Amino acid sequence: MSQYVGLHVEIDKMKKLLERTAKEYMYNFRHPQVVEISQQLDRLIVKVMRHDS
Repeated sequence: MSQYVGLHVEIDKMKKLLERTAKEYMYNFRHPQVVEISQQLDRLIVKVMRHDS
């Protein structure tokens, strides 16, 4: 599996984790757990964007 495909798989996993975590904390998007996962997801997305450019 290429790094590019691996990043997309990781992004999909992280998106699902973010959805579950946000729901767990009643969609409080300021909760530290939600923020941390969101930031991790952002970093993965930036990696893909840099790869595409």
